[in-house]
Amino acid sequence: MIASKTMQEVADDPFLTKMYHTALSFDQYLDSTSANNITLKGILIDPAPNGVPITVNYDIGYIHRWTKKYDNLILWKLYNLMWYYKLHPEKAPKYTMMVTLTGSHDSPRYGDKKMPHMRYLDKFITSLKNYKKRIKKYLGTVDYLSILEPHPTSGFVHAHNLYFLDELPCPKLVDYLRHHWVETSKMGSTEHALDLEIKEARDFNDIKSMIAYPISYLGSSSIGAVSEWTKYDVVFNASIWRASFPESMGGLGQIIRTFNPSQSLSRIMNQPPDRDINYRHIQTSLTSMNLVMDEIILYKCENYDDMKALFKELGGDM
Repeated sequence: MIASKTMQEVADDPFLTKMYHTALSFDQYLDSTSANNITLKGILIDPAPNGVPITVNYDIGYIHRWTKKYDNLILWKLYNLMWYYKLHPEKAPKYTMMVTLTGSHDSPRYGDKKMPHMRYLDKFITSLKNYKKRIKKYLGTVDYLSILEPHPTSGFVHAHNLYFLDELPCPKLVDYLRHHWVETSKMGSTEHALDLEIKEARDFNDIKSMIAYPISYLGSSSIGAVSEWTKYDVVFNASIWRASFPESMGGLGQIIRTFNPSQSLSRIMNQPPDRDINYRHIQTSLTSMNLVMDEIILYKCENYDDMKALFKELGGDM
């Protein structure tokens, strides 16, 4: 799925070539999962035409963070958040604080002394977690959106953290937050490793621009822009993918989310549409065009045999 020209650029780059085989495996993963399909089967009881239950057989494809449907899901969540503040203006933040965190190790001036991508990713994520703990300690439990994206000239990770605040942090605290990343975490210089910007949310138009802010950073870590990926985008995404593997397989043994909202914002963004339906889910299954295999049943409901018989009786194919 990744352009062969871009993959060749990874292979030919003296520094990125160390990640070539990981990028190749990642590309194979994208290709193989594109042929997978998840099928949902159930019975819609109400509302249904003439009050008669109908069978539901829905193919949703195979969704992971590098699929277009996942992109759309993130957008849906962000729009949910935007309209939540539209409907509840009294709960909208009064200020936002955008903290952009980078590391000096991604600078081209370091040449061959650059830290390898996986080791740098491990160091960065550890420092990012510690930095979030510092903010929580001094600001309390605040809402935030955290987004990871690649540095455009190295493929190393950097972060955009958008915090939603009801009160302005004092200048002394802002100064502390500016220097903690540099002096305590040792992630680079004050001029290049951190940018902190505070804005006032005066009306709903400002709220919309706040939500649009993280949307603008999603392209390089999504499949929707894969045709525009540079060699650095490829290496970044391959390193995020490899991170979930155990250390014995070159990973970090942890899942790293490129889009990570606070728990309270997640509850707002994940609210389903208000629909009055009575649906009984029966089965979830997996098929793949790349593999010679029968349908794999991933989920069965309670009283599966009885529900399966009813599904067939209503004209469904199972």
